[in-house]
Amino acid sequence: MGIGGRSGIPHLTPTLSAPGGGEGVKGSSQNGATRPRIVYLYLAIIVVSWAGNWPLMKLALADAPPLSFVLIRLVGTLAIMAPALLALRAPLLPVAGERLGLFVIGQLQVAGFLIFSIIGLAIVPAGRAIILAYTMPLWAIPIELWLGMEGLRRWRLAGAAIGFAGLFLFMKPGLVDWGDPRVIGGNALLLLAAICWAGGSILYRRRIWRSTFWAQTFWQLAVSTAVVAAIALPGAVGLAVHWSAGLLAILAYNWIVTTALGYFLWNKVLSVMSAGVAGQVMALTPIGGFLLSAAIFGGAVTADVVVSIVLIVAGIILTLRG
Repeated sequence: MGIGGRSGIPHLTPTLSAPGGGEGVKGSSQNGATRPRIVYLYLAIIVVSWAGNWPLMKLALADAPPLSFVLIRLVGTLAIMAPALLALRAPLLPVAGERLGLFVIGQLQVAGFLIFSIIGLAIVPAGRAIILAYTMPLWAIPIELWLGMEGLRRWRLAGAAIGFAGLFLFMKPGLVDWGDPRVIGGNALLLLAAICWAGGSILYRRRIWRSTFWAQTFWQLAVSTAVVAAIALPGAVGLAVHWSAGLLAILAYNWIVTTALGYFLWNKVLSVMSAGVAGQVMALTPIGGFLLSAAIFGGAVTADVVVSIVLIVAGIILTLRG
């Protein structure tokens, strides 16, 4: 399951579903015409639900320590998923030969992303935090190119350059106190979260999975919960969680919508679309999250924000044409 050298593995595009519930090999083309249209509905659901969750999580951190919130989020999701899958007689575990690979992927795109992003969110304003965390495509595309997983398609590279330029506008030094080590650390953690997400997404696409999507999702969440618990519980001593109706509502939203459904749909997307291209579409998420955060916590939507939105949307269109 290692990422190996530049030669990588042959380009294989899994179908959306295959006999047995896993993924099958469809071919080497990654053109938009070969993707089922429903994958764009999946992306739309992810974008809307994840964008709204960042300001909600920022509000929740007033009642719960960051790592405690992540741990409760994961435990609650598993508590909902397990009986539902058992009632449907769906397997909870991946096939034996795939568990280690999915364990590694889960540590990156679930545990790593959630841990680093929530600590960063506790330090950095929500609007800025979501922009930094969603720089995943900045890391996914060069990693894929280095591994030989993507061809140097002109439209895709042009779209990536334009889209990333839009994201960079959100990160200009004038918006950050670069003399404050705590602020710098928060920004760095959010970028590290983005790198973890990119690494997990790329590893996921490097093989064809026979396990059902729900088994993959449940396993990644389960193994990530164990790691998060080992990190969060020792530090949680003396840090009380202030249970409130608002916190419970935000946790319920995270349990059902953003975690269980979100990771399931993200794996579905990656089965037919590269991490770089999917990440470009996901660039709409920080835009929505930024605007919602500005509406909730205050902050002007300046000309820089408008220009960034135009650049990101243009980048998405060009990338999808590639």
